[in-house]
Amino acid sequence: MRMFQLRQTIHYELTIAAGTEQEAILKAKGIPLAQWTAEPGEITAELVDETDEIDEY
Repeated sequence: MRMFQLRQTIHYELTIAAGTEQEAILKAKGIPLAQWTAEPGEITAELVDETDEIDEY
């Protein structure tokens, strides 16, 4: 049986009006993720342990 560690990355996008990049970042920090648009992410897997033993059930 092999053991894998999985990671999922989700990207969120939001468009807001602001005078500067810094102001936009500060505004965005106060906006809940529920109001952002979730973009499809990526799932990766990494083998962390492998054994030749047969699992007993």
